[in-house]
Amino acid sequence: MPKFKTSRSFKRPDFNPTGFRKFQDFRAKEKFTTWSQSAAADNFIRLFIIVWFVPLLLATIFAAFNFRLLPSQIPLFYSRNWGEDQLAAKSYIFIPLAGTLLLGIFNFGLAINFHVNDRVSSYLLGGTAALVSLLAAITTVNIINLIK
Repeated sequence: MPKFKTSRSFKRPDFNPTGFRKFQDFRAKEKFTTWSQSAAADNFIRLFIIVWFVPLLLATIFAAFNFRLLPSQIPLFYSRNWGEDQLAAKSYIFIPLAGTLLLGIFNFGLAINFHVNDRVSSYLLGGTAALVSLLAAITTVNIINLIK
């Protein structure tokens, strides 16, 4: 039986599972940049972000300046029975604004994600965040003005 020489010219490549993952991460990063660039170039998304953020900022500044003037308990929970059930600590005045901030971040994240494939959904998400922001700012300012 003939003996075969072992050839050292062919070296088997080392198994590197992270090499494939790096390629996947690169493609995901490339997709995200196209999504974000597409959404950043859209004027409606920019308008919704401005209409979402400016009322939140103004209402937060207004609440911070008037925080010392507020009594220890404020009427915040209007869906409860009239009286002491509606009252909350004065630090809770920032709850509607913080909730709106989190909702807006979530909605605009989804809007940027959907922007390439479905612009109507991204506009609806952005418009919803902007509308909720306006309502939360108006509610916060009205509660403060009611008490002052």
